Amino acid sequence: MKAWIPDLSSYDGPAYRAVVNAIEAAVGSGHLKPGDILPSQRMLADFLGLHVNTVNRAIRETSRRGLTVGSRRRGTVILRLAA
Repeated sequence: MKAWIPDLSSYDGPAYRAVVNAIEAAVGSGHLKPGDILPSQRMLADFLGLHVNTVNRAIRETSRRGLTVGSRRRGTVILRLAA
């Protein structure tokens, strides 16, 4: 799979919510599927021009919502399709 980097230009509000919404939208559209691995948090932060803590907060939120799970070996993995 090609690395997924979202375009946050159409999202308003806090940056971490924009990242969460972009992940939810990509899962909902089928661009990201269960088992897909997201780019590293540092890579996402660099490409999006955000602080790594902002991306970390977004990933924690997607995990709380049950969309992703973190794995030491694999990274952040998509768990399920968005409702």
